[in-house]
Amino acid sequence: MKNSVVKPFWAAMFMSAMLIVSAHASASSTTSGDKPTTPVKKKKKAASSGQVRFLPGSAEMPKDRISRLKRECQGQVNAGACAGYTR
Repeated sequence: MKNSVVKPFWAAMFMSAMLIVSAHASASSTTSGDKPTTPVKKKKKAASSGQVRFLPGSAEMPKDRISRLKRECQGQVNAGACAGYTR
């Protein structure tokens, strides 16, 4: 019984190790200093590269947030997001 489980396990481990080694060898052979045959195009910088772009935040308005926290935090511990909204 023991050999029927152990042999497939070690066979699978050996095959996965061989796949990892072959993938690592092929990746290191392409990046070993050989110049690529196709020219690499550089990306142009955006005209506003000095400006920071922020993603829009939550679509929830402050009034809606306050009413939601009052509703959800009733009877909860007065800590974290519920601080001040437990009553």
